[in-house]
Amino acid sequence: MNTTRILAKARACDVMIAIFTLVLAGGESARLEAAELIRKLSPVAWRDLRAACQDLDYLIDDVILAEMRERRPWRL
Repeated sequence: MNTTRILAKARACDVMIAIFTLVLAGGESARLEAAELIRKLSPVAWRDLRAACQDLDYLIDDVILAEMRERRPWRL
């Protein structure tokens, strides 16, 4: 990867972190600001954000299932 692509990826990651932070902060103004940041993303960054959200959703499910297995291994 060249330096320009690395910097662009780092900037996109910074924006995604800001979006997650705003969503976690809650409130209508934070939600509107997060939506505005999402609108400014490139199509590739938009796709990456959706994939990251999906990966996070799967990770949460995996953690919950692992905890259930530890508590009641005979049920799963």
